[in-house]
Amino acid sequence: MDKNGEREAYWRGHVAEWRASGESQRAYCDRHGLKDHSLSYWHQRLAKREGGAAVGEPLTLIRATIVADPLVSMPCLSLASPNGWRLEFGLLPPAEWLVALWANHS
Repeated sequence: MDKNGEREAYWRGHVAEWRASGESQRAYCDRHGLKDHSLSYWHQRLAKREGGAAVGEPLTLIRATIVADPLVSMPCLSLASPNGWRLEFGLLPPAEWLVALWANHS
């Protein structure tokens, strides 16, 4: 196996272990002495190679805080993860949807 193949195998192993661990990327990297941006890079690279986004990636929801922005006149919702993804709603989704989302993942 060449150096590139060895590097990919190394990171493929860490990505699989991280996903199975249920830990955040940061916690996993801290425990293994890795740089979280490297794990994130390889996670994205391998997911693209395997056909798109990382399907089945665990979703961890945390309690939210309400932040009022005086420059925004319309209410909106922004969800962000410690792993870097962000989901923005221009219009608020129905409260029932948010309750169901929380109930299914808590």
